[in-house]
Amino acid sequence: RESMQSKSSSVPGALPEFSNLHGTSTRSVASVAPRNNSINQVATTRFLELKTIDYTDQNGVERKWDMASRTTKGSGDIADAVIIIPLLRTSGSNKTETLLVEQYRPPVGRDTIEFPAGLIDKDEDPETAAMRELREETGFIGSKCTILSGPSVSRVLCMSPGLCDETVNCVVVEVDMDNPANQGTPKTELDEGEFCVVKKVELKKGLKRALDNGQTMPFAGLYMFAMGLEVGLRMREK
Repeated sequence: RESMQSKSSSVPGALPEFSNLHGTSTRSVASVAPRNNSINQVATTRFLELKTIDYTDQNGVERKWDMASRTTKGSGDIADAVIIIPLLRTSGSNKTETLLVEQYRPPVGRDTIEFPAGLIDKDEDPETAAMRELREETGFIGSKCTILSGPSVSRVLCMSPGLCDETVNCVVVEVDMDNPANQGTPKTELDEGEFCVVKKVELKKGLKRALDNGQTMPFAGLYMFAMGLEVGLRMREK
C-alpha cells in the first residue's frame, strides 16, 4: 500500500515529512492556483505602508486583503530582519545560557521580552547583521556557531503572514564568555529613543519558567522556542 508520506510528497511543493490529514491542497485539487493580481498603496508613514492586495483564490474568486509593509522592504528573496539566538558558553561549564531583551513596545502598551533582533542593512548578509545587532543591543560579541549539525542561519521565514509581509532569518550565534570583551557589563550601542534591558537566563532549566513567571509579555517565537526546548528535553528523558 502506498504510504501517506509518498502520497504527500507527490504534490508539487509538498514536503516529504508532512502528510495532509484534511482540507484541500491548493496545488493538487484546486482548479486555479491562488495568486496576487495587484497590490495598491492606501496610506504611508515614515516606516510603514498600508496596502490592499487584489488576489484570486483557489476557486477562481477575486478577493481583497489589507496588509502592512515596511517602507524599507527589499527583494522578496531577502529577509527584512534577523532574530538572534545567542548561545553563551564558558570553558569548563556544561551550562548554556542565552540573552534576552526587555523593552517597551507601544503597539501592545507594555514591556515585552524577546530574543535580540534587528533589521538587515542594505548589502548585509544575515550572519553579519546578527553579529552587529547583538553587539548594538546587548554589548556582547558573537561568532559563527559551530556546534550545530545543520546551518546556523534559517531560510527566510514569515512573521505574521495574515497581517504583514515582514520576513526574518533566525541566526544562532555563539558567545564566548571567556572573551574579556564579554565579561562584566558589556557596553551597548543603542539608537536614540531605544531602551533595552538585557537579561541572561539558562536555557535548559530557566527559560520557560522565567517567561511564565515574568511580568513582561513574551514574544511568541521566543515562547515557542522555550516550549519546544522543554518538550524535547522531556521526551529525551523517557
